Amino acid sequence: MQQVRDVNGTQLAVVRPASGGFPRHSHDDYVISTNLCGREAVRLDRASFEVDLDEVTVYNPGQVQSCTTRTPDGTAFTCVSWYVPPAALTALTGGAPVDFERPVVRSAPLRAELLRAVRDLPGGDPALIEERLTLVLLRLLDLAGTGRAGDSTLDDARIASVLDRLRADLSSPPSVAGLAEDAGMSREHLIRSFTRATGCPPYAWHLQARLAEGRRRLRRGEPVADVAHALGFADQAHFHRHFTAAYAVTPGRYRRINI
Repeated sequence: MQQVRDVNGTQLAVVRPASGGFPRHSHDDYVISTNLCGREAVRLDRASFEVDLDEVTVYNPGQVQSCTTRTPDGTAFTCVSWYVPPAALTALTGGAPVDFERPVVRSAPLRAELLRAVRDLPGGDPALIEERLTLVLLRLLDLAGTGRAGDSTLDDARIASVLDRLRADLSSPPSVAGLAEDAGMSREHLIRSFTRATGCPPYAWHLQARLAEGRRRLRRGEPVADVAHALGFADQAHFHRHFTAAYAVTPGRYRRINI
């Protein structure tokens, strides 16, 4: 196993088993995986199925799993596996236990989000990565089918209050845990409700709002460094990276062509 990273109480790993597959085993955590190289023939409890490169698997704690793999000549089977403690799932469902009914989900966007989190881990924004992974869990809850008894009713007043607070202060990144505490919600419940209300988790939503404000300030001719500082980016390079990723143009060039 290589590149194991702890992310908010979970473990995200790029796995390349020396034997090419896995013997019978089980985990205490949920195991969410997607293959980077190779295909699997999986045995899960009494079920058997194939897993291709465009699919995501999710196994419940305690399920006995094993697999054999096939890879192109000269390559090694490699997958991304995310180990999620049960408490992380129940936090999203308000305490209701989660039992995924479908072990395989074919979803290119879901797979892309999981791989993006792995790719961004070295040096990436931890808050954005945590939010992205929380969204992966939320989408899995929708796609994989569960016995959860979650509350689907959005608390509009609390989410509206959070939005007002985020809009009112673009000078620094928000603390999602602090927002959740003030709103009387768990962090996971806030991310879930906020995303369903706005289509975007709170930290990412606020980052986009800060970048939009950055564009307005650059059009007014404010220096890039001043804009980066005023909007709470760590430095000009930090602002440059997020701005360019969002708008495909550097802040400096955007300023020059707009004043």
